[in-house]
Amino acid sequence: MNLLAKKVGVKTLQVLNWGFFMAMVSVNYLANALPINGKTTGELSKQYPNLFVPAPVTFSIWGVIYSLLLVFCIYQSRGLFSKTPHATTNAIVDNIGFGFIGTCVFNILWIGVWHYEYLFLSIIIMALFLAQLIDLNRRLSYLGKSKIIIPVAIRAAFGSYLGWICVAIIANITAALVFFGWNGFGQSQIFWTCLMIVIGGVIVSYTLTKFNNAFIGVSVVWAFIGIIIARTQATEYQRFIVWVAVVGIVVVTVSLLLAFVKPTQKMES
Repeated sequence: MNLLAKKVGVKTLQVLNWGFFMAMVSVNYLANALPINGKTTGELSKQYPNLFVPAPVTFSIWGVIYSLLLVFCIYQSRGLFSKTPHATTNAIVDNIGFGFIGTCVFNILWIGVWHYEYLFLSIIIMALFLAQLIDLNRRLSYLGKSKIIIPVAIRAAFGSYLGWICVAIIANITAALVFFGWNGFGQSQIFWTCLMIVIGGVIVSYTLTKFNNAFIGVSVVWAFIGIIIARTQATEYQRFIVWVAVVGIVVVTVSLLLAFVKPTQKMES
């Protein structure tokens, strides 16, 4: 844990984790309830149509991710009101440090710049968001190789979160390119969509294998299914995207199954 987090202490981090989680959920709720700047998150996405955007139902995964993050917040609170520290919980909170708080901050910042349509800035924030999640998963992977037992729910929370943001940053970049009128160097949208699916599948397969967290791949498989659903009524030429997405699903699924059957981390059910 970095020096600042060490000075703050585990109990303070436990409280801060709850505070930033609630702030993040509140901002995401208000983004669509108000909505912020007069448009919902979904309406803004439709404003920049492209072939990589999955079907609307796919975005329901946010409910799953936030539910899993809630489980993390509950779990990391063990020992908070006790004089006797909970060894496993303290080790996890100590190791993560300000990592979870960082993801909440970047989540909130992204909502703000996205709703005010600062698309270039939104990509920068999303990249920092992704880097923070990679570091957080790296920390958990390292901790899991020791004698510390990492609960399945926590690995699922941050693994699925990382997988989804890997897809989200590609979608964010694509939306920005549409906004700026990029011509694709003369190549069609279909070509670039297929290329992004392939690149996303390869990167995620490598990442979930490196961190030995199959849940990273689950989010990506769900996103590819969403792309297939969105393209079912497409033209015959655009259906090539469907077949590439199917191949992507197979590749990622094989990788996540290997991660499930060859665990190198100690896990707690």
